[in-house]
Amino acid sequence: MRLPRFRSLPCLVLALCLALPPIAQAHAPAPLGGGSVLQPRCTAGFAAVSGATGYLIASSACGRPGDTVRSAGRVVGVVVADQVPPTGAIVIRVTNTADWRLVGSIPPTDSRVTIAGSAEAPVGASVCRYGPTTGWHCGVIQAKNQTVTFPGGTLTGLTRTSVCAEPGDSGGPFVSGTQAQGVLVGGRGNCSSGGTTYFAPVNRVLSAYGLTILAGAS
Repeated sequence: MRLPRFRSLPCLVLALCLALPPIAQAHAPAPLGGGSVLQPRCTAGFAAVSGATGYLIASSACGRPGDTVRSAGRVVGVVVADQVPPTGAIVIRVTNTADWRLVGSIPPTDSRVTIAGSAEAPVGASVCRYGPTTGWHCGVIQAKNQTVTFPGGTLTGLTRTSVCAEPGDSGGPFVSGTQAQGVLVGGRGNCSSGGTTYFAPVNRVLSAYGLTILAGAS
């Protein structure tokens, strides 16, 4: 006895496939690094690594040890350290690698400056700062090892520059060419009339916590 042939089987399979819900696809992690906006109103300075673990260096305005840091509503990581004596810099361990991937470019989304290292520039050298509020502004390094008293306390080991800044730029990166210099911790004036700013040198943070600056835009 011959069995009937089911010539309509391909159509049946197609119909079943069309009826299935679409398979969810994982989204690609977004770039995160110097110039990324952090919450509350703050800016990341630089990406760094220790082994396979990623970190962000930022200003203490971005949080205190134990605080959870977010960007665009998504968790970035947790503040693991700040410096003693205080320089205004903190270290954030990136724990959410599903949503974020660290990059060594500033800002991460258009990679205008790709970090190549962290060689310290001398007094008189040109230096530029990036912030989401005011964008790129440049000036010169005026003095080092400065101790400055701000409303929130006294900070030591700072570098003074002629670069302007405004609220919302706190924590943003300073670079000299492609070399990371430090993170914005305070200042006075504005970008209309000019001003003075101070940054916490990035190499002191890297050395204190055994980190390496993340270079390149990978």
